[in-house]
Amino acid sequence: MWRVVFSVAALLCAFPSALAIKNPIISGWNPDPSILRVGNEYYIATSSFEYFPGVPIYKSTDLANWELFSHALATPEHVQLYGVPTGAGVWAPTLSYIDGRFYLASMTRWTYDPVARVWPRVFFQSSEDLIHCLFLDPVSNKTYLNLMAPNNNFDRLWGIYQCEVSLKTGNCIGEYISLWNGTLPHNSSARDEGPKMFYKNDFYYLLIAEGGTDDLHRATIARSASPSGPWTPNPNNPILFNGAYGFDNLTVQSTGHATFVETPSGDWYAAFLARRKINGSSPLGRETFLTTVTWDDNDWPVLNGGKPILLSESFGSAKDQKYPPAPFKDDFSQGALDPSWYQLRVPYTDNYEIGISSCHDTTQKWCGATPQSGITFAPNVFGLSDRDVPAAILRKQKSLNMTFSATLLPTTGLSLSYLQSVGISVYLSEFEHQDIGIRGCVNGTGMCIYTSVIMNTTAINNYVPLNSSVIPENTILHIRATPLTYSLGYSIGQSPISWMEEIASSWLAFAPANFFVFEGASFALFASGNGNPWPWDAPTVGFKEVNEVYFEENIPDHDIWT
Repeated sequence: MWRVVFSVAALLCAFPSALAIKNPIISGWNPDPSILRVGNEYYIATSSFEYFPGVPIYKSTDLANWELFSHALATPEHVQLYGVPTGAGVWAPTLSYIDGRFYLASMTRWTYDPVARVWPRVFFQSSEDLIHCLFLDPVSNKTYLNLMAPNNNFDRLWGIYQCEVSLKTGNCIGEYISLWNGTLPHNSSARDEGPKMFYKNDFYYLLIAEGGTDDLHRATIARSASPSGPWTPNPNNPILFNGAYGFDNLTVQSTGHATFVETPSGDWYAAFLARRKINGSSPLGRETFLTTVTWDDNDWPVLNGGKPILLSESFGSAKDQKYPPAPFKDDFSQGALDPSWYQLRVPYTDNYEIGISSCHDTTQKWCGATPQSGITFAPNVFGLSDRDVPAAILRKQKSLNMTFSATLLPTTGLSLSYLQSVGISVYLSEFEHQDIGIRGCVNGTGMCIYTSVIMNTTAINNYVPLNSSVIPENTILHIRATPLTYSLGYSIGQSPISWMEEIASSWLAFAPANFFVFEGASFALFASGNGNPWPWDAPTVGFKEVNEVYFEENIPDHDIWT
């Protein structure tokens, strides 16, 4: 059960008069959005993969402005992510509201190792307060589970399947059948996914995603007089496909995995995923977009008036989003981690502490003093390159033009050794992350500011002597993100920022051969023994505060950069 409390507001005017809705509606990687309206409030659930807690749920009252509301998988017993590679984990959630109760269906995939040949593990859970797709047939009152699955474990042709389920037991209680295999050739490369079923004007509609999740990604739809088919495809499929206008043309690409929602006033919208393609790559990954849905004379849906999705075009009538957003600051003084922070996989030890309320090292100068804000780490042998749970917390990168700065806690007494590090990172996966931090110098004399830039699994390291055996007061690590680059730097006291490395943002957008990265970039705070246990008498390390500042993005409609 989700430990959240939903408050469905009294019906108000759905959209106060103001400007318009601007895309993306949820920036930073938030793929596979499932949108749901209950009363006058809207909810979107998105995929979380190997990040914990799992399945973020966002809330809005106007479809334009969204806040992170809760997570569906908030404790380790809710989700098993031990040892999963990047891109595996929790995929494609779907929200439903049935008989006064919220349901969320999703799947976990332990790995995509071709030898393991695992099937995704489909599950659903429910909550009174707030589960592919649970669909309540309003005619028969039966509930169906629609899901993506292979036909068998030999030729593994993926398609859309269905069974009637019991909400009480969670088990299939009807025949497990194939529904529809979409519009593309049904072969081993087909990836029909994300089924969403709804009922309108005596038709059952089945909305799916096809074409993989890259430039061929699209949304297609079919309808039937029965929830089990047979299905008649829309003659105008695909109903959403920016790739039709050229993969190297429009900035917005990979449009698909859509869900429809109807407002109280009878307007229809579609939430879907898309990438902002920046000079051929997408550092932020797949974000959540929204567009209009109208219905033609034959009762088929038309998205965005049949036109491509453009960043420059706003629509609807809602309180306009603020651009750039207000700065973000976290001094870790709230007694619990802000919900926008994540860990990798499922933590099985306490590897951080919020607030400095007790001493782990009697050399630290805050010992015995009034408790301070901040976060301290209990580092382990794992780092960001390991497929395990490092002592690290991560926040999704929310803008293509921003700074991420983290102030280190000072230390006294012992220095860090070469194998002990504390720092920040712009992180895509265990294969691609760019780090700046402090560790013992290679020659063993004092400590150094270091950068580690990973390019095609090859690490390029750079060191600058700190000329100190301790971390000084007001030492700040910086990452400057622009649409085309990331820069890594540091400052101490009132000194200006010293920039040590710059790397193209495209290095944070691709997976190595035979791996998949479905996420976008995140910013991380970390500490690590880098293969060795953290010594019991080593300094306690952590961060005093984190600051993010956002700037105007001004991303063009066409992916043309000079």
